[in-house]
Amino acid sequence: MTLHKHRFDQAGLSDGGFGSLGEFLLAVRQAETAGGFDARLKASPVTRGAYDVDPTAGGFLLPELFSAGIIASIYEAAVLAPLTDVTEVADQIQIGSLSEPAFDETSRQDGSRWGGTLGYWVADSATVPTTRPRFRKNEFSGHKMALLAYVTSELFSDAAMLEAHFERAMSAEGSFKLDAAILSGTGAGLPLGILNSSCLITAPARAGQVPGTILPENVEAMWKRLPAPCRRRAVWIVNEDVEEQLAGFSAQGTAASSPVYFPMGAVGGNPWPLLKGRPVLTIEQASVLGTPGDIVLADLASYRLVHSAPRFAISADVAFLTDEQAFRFTLRVDGKPSWTTAITPFNGSGLTRSPFVALAKR
Repeated sequence: MTLHKHRFDQAGLSDGGFGSLGEFLLAVRQAETAGGFDARLKASPVTRGAYDVDPTAGGFLLPELFSAGIIASIYEAAVLAPLTDVTEVADQIQIGSLSEPAFDETSRQDGSRWGGTLGYWVADSATVPTTRPRFRKNEFSGHKMALLAYVTSELFSDAAMLEAHFERAMSAEGSFKLDAAILSGTGAGLPLGILNSSCLITAPARAGQVPGTILPENVEAMWKRLPAPCRRRAVWIVNEDVEEQLAGFSAQGTAASSPVYFPMGAVGGNPWPLLKGRPVLTIEQASVLGTPGDIVLADLASYRLVHSAPRFAISADVAFLTDEQAFRFTLRVDGKPSWTTAITPFNGSGLTRSPFVALAKR
């Protein structure tokens, strides 16, 4: 069982004349704190004024190669973000003006699929009825994610150590905040998360269900609300405390009456536990056991994520007494589900379906 993850192509990207990210960081420090401006920061071969000081946000935009490396490290450390539909725009300003056309689909019935696109079987010379698809706009804002990393003066004496420390700190914290926003962001000053989206379906708990539990019947109720095309890409997103609940499924019924759950390594060395044949991804950002969001069934390819290249600035005054300086990393990013509402299936019971399903409070 494999998961498709977004790949960042770094071939052909400019390093701006710097031998490494550490060397670039040292040049930024020199320019910001010692008054010595490295010519490579200004005379960049990259277009769009990539190394000019940003008069509104402060700092410098990384050379393309190092920018791609930092972004890639954040996505590699993240669990949810690399499974989304990701796009990088050229600069931070573009996100705020980004508006994409999208189909307005609320039903899979004839005449409603893809916002009104309709296919026909027709005889030769027969007249084809006219259809007028409905469209909507998917608009994004450039929410700023800021990360702060403290660096000691000793680290500045070793470019390789500085680079390793910086990348490790930025990727760990950036990936944590990004995954948290994808799952539960409010949309106010940060991306709109799955749990707050208008297309989320919340499957009800069983009558009389014990608080803080997850039953095989809950999993079946969630699974049937996921559209069939989404099932081959879906993952289960769970809190760490949910794992014990899932492991107990085999004791609650036969394979015919309960969801098939396989621990990690039980099926040909599967790298993730499997529930209904789909990977179970455990993250600490998921909700507390017993509350909505402790277990979520999601097709993350139906979540749209847009980000810009990062900027960096350094402060010489922070933590003066401990002989530290601070690098500030800012990344403009926005995200939201591609769907605006749950849809009515073509055939079935009439229950709506969505690529994002959570379980109600128990």
